[in-house]
Amino acid sequence: MRSPDIAATPARTARETTWHPRSLVASLPPDDREALLLLGTPRRFERGAVLMRLGEAGHDAHLILDGCVKVLGGSADGHTTLLAVRMAGDIVGELSVLDGRPRSATVEAAAPTRVRTIGGGTLRAFLRDRPGVGTAVQHSVNAKLREAIGHRTDSSGAPVMLRLVRVLDRLGRYCGRRTEEGLSISVPLSQADLSALVGATEQSVRRALGVLRSSGVLLTRYRSLVITDTDRLAALAEETAPESARRRP
Repeated sequence: MRSPDIAATPARTARETTWHPRSLVASLPPDDREALLLLGTPRRFERGAVLMRLGEAGHDAHLILDGCVKVLGGSADGHTTLLAVRMAGDIVGELSVLDGRPRSATVEAAAPTRVRTIGGGTLRAFLRDRPGVGTAVQHSVNAKLREAIGHRTDSSGAPVMLRLVRVLDRLGRYCGRRTEEGLSISVPLSQADLSALVGATEQSVRRALGVLRSSGVLLTRYRSLVITDTDRLAALAEETAPESARRRP
């Protein structure tokens, strides 16, 4: 029986949704995009609902139509860590469908989120019939792997400020929306979520956010961030930490 916080909803067409330019759906030509959006069953997940759990068998994938989800992993000390966020146009759960192995992460709705839930057999057959989409999915998997490697490298000893600006730079490029104030990060992340992405304590991240605010790079509000100087943030993200700082815990 379905969880009470999940309900079927009508699907939108590609013409009714603005896909993020870095998403899987945005990378597809119109005919492949429309065909993919017809697969599976429409479902809605309320904020906090779990789409899939780490370690369980992966029988289907979820194509995100709108909203956003958090990708969560387990750390060696038993805590949950925030690994990534995924937006409209992204697909989650595809790796288990393709390789037959258990889920590598838990995925939780960060906001009310609509998806198309696509059975594994259906998705695999579709990718065989449309090799261009199969290539796009493989590119998406590769990009996620590179993101995970970059995240692990950034979290392995770089100063908190450097880690924070790199996370903010990635979030801005991936899920930022232009507003009059600047580049608004359209993901409802709490300070705890942001600290988990950075791999630092909330206190350390709070101090670093204060520095960015005072320097005119960032505006912070409740579950909202606006990058007011994207060029300066990108320059800070490109800086290399000194060797002594890299050895600092």
